Amino acid sequence: MGQINNLNSSDIPDIFRRLRILEMASPLNNAAIGRSGLLVYDGGVITIENGGLNVTGTATISGVLNADGTVTLSGTVAISGPLTVTGATHLNGVTDIAGNTTVTGDFTTNGPMKTTGTLSVEGVTTLKNDLNVTTGGKIKAGGLTMDPSVASGALVFSNGAQVFTDASSIQVYKGTSVVQVENGTAKVQGDGSHWLKVDANGVTIGGLPTTTQPANLYQDPATGRLYRSTAP
Repeated sequence: MGQINNLNSSDIPDIFRRLRILEMASPLNNAAIGRSGLLVYDGGVITIENGGLNVTGTATISGVLNADGTVTLSGTVAISGPLTVTGATHLNGVTDIAGNTTVTGDFTTNGPMKTTGTLSVEGVTTLKNDLNVTTGGKIKAGGLTMDPSVASGALVFSNGAQVFTDASSIQVYKGTSVVQVENGTAKVQGDGSHWLKVDANGVTIGGLPTTTQPANLYQDPATGRLYRSTAP
């Protein structure tokens, strides 16, 4: 059956009605973009006012991303290129650095700092507070070692000499020779049988050799104490 045109009814009003629908329509309010994608070119800009942008897939930016407001990142962030930060940076969580790190400016740590690896300091070091070495540690400077495990603490030199202290004295030791100082007494010992002691009682010499020359000093044979002789 063929179409019958009513010559008394024009199509112009219907055309105007459909044009009005197109003019008032907002097709992008609920639009879907397929595989062909959406291209904005020649300086065009997409502006979002009082709305948001949700990306559940991948957002790739091959140019420059400028963010003048607040940027909040709650997931994993991977940065493979150089990162330059010119403003203040606050790290409130745990921070792990697996690669080399170079600080060319001042590095200030207000809290405790712990290193479990080897620490190499190649510049001048200034300590303005105590240096505590615990759990049997030693301080080494070239051939000099400060060893707390020797006596009550000792300076041990590479040639075997020592400066150490015990309960009552401080001693300089090398081989069989000792210089010993304690409260009120100083003693120099060359070996086990030859020594000199100065205390409140005077000067005492041990292992003094004998001679047939006339006396000008007298040594008490019982105590080894030395006296200046006034005998004629």
